[in-house]
Amino acid sequence: MSKETMNRIRETEAEADRLIAEAEARAAELRSEAESAGRELCRRAEEEAASVQAAALEGARAEAERLTAAAQKAAQNEAEAIARAASERETAAKNIVIGGVEAKCR
Repeated sequence: MSKETMNRIRETEAEADRLIAEAEARAAELRSEAESAGRELCRRAEEEAASVQAAALEGARAEAERLTAAAQKAAQNEAEAIARAASERETAAKNIVIGGVEAKCR
């Protein structure tokens, strides 16, 4: 084999080694970029999920407050109706008692 052929083989091998090193470096760079993009995507997804969860929780709180207020109003109305009915019966009971006492006194 001639010296020139040997040199060309060495040059070709060196070029192949350089291309392999460049390809490995580029692959490592792409892998790093993909991992970084994946972490960013996960971070954004977590933020969005937290935001959706917070909005749902706020909606549930508002609904609970509305239902509580409605239940309190209904209970207040019922208590007032019971108090009115009791007051009417108290007046009737007093009249019966007073009427009975008057009848005995006569």
